[in-house]
Amino acid sequence: MPFANDKRNALLKLHVLDKSKKGSLDEEIAELVNLINSLDNYYTTSSCAGRIMLIKEGKSNSKFDTTWIFASHKYIGIDDFKENLANLPEENVWFRMEPPILHICAKDLADAKNMLQLANSAGFRRAGAITLGRRIILEIVAPGTLDLLLSTNKELLLSEDYIKTIIVEANKKLKVSRGRLDRLFVELKKME
Repeated sequence: MPFANDKRNALLKLHVLDKSKKGSLDEEIAELVNLINSLDNYYTTSSCAGRIMLIKEGKSNSKFDTTWIFASHKYIGIDDFKENLANLPEENVWFRMEPPILHICAKDLADAKNMLQLANSAGFRRAGAITLGRRIILEIVAPGTLDLLLSTNKELLLSEDYIKTIIVEANKKLKVSRGRLDRLFVELKKME
């Protein structure tokens, strides 16, 4: 019963010992995560509903050496992070929109194939198995990342009008990807 034990431990971590940077499940994806976790042959190991961020690059340029200046899982406007643009650091600051991502453990290969087909039909074109060892872990990612260098050496590189345009586009991408989450939810409800 390794799958059942792994699932029990994963769900405990989700609700009690969440080690994510945010420290909790994103409310915008919670219903989908709970549905997946209610299915006998699946459980989530991590998730993000998609977010819009300002990220300060560290000296090493490693993804682990970054600081979140601003992060939101909701649609935003220029006023949501305008104050962060007033005190820019010397390090590079990036504007980033990350689409939703789910990591799901499937009980066996047939279940993995079924979940990947559902994800693909819901519009997730980047879906595949990332481990096929003792556990079968699937990664399901919506398309639509947006990354732009916003500032360097305390200097804003883009005009406020251009930043407003970027925000509009990021919100559009987030909305489209949330639609994919909704379609996946509808497909998974049929499995209950």
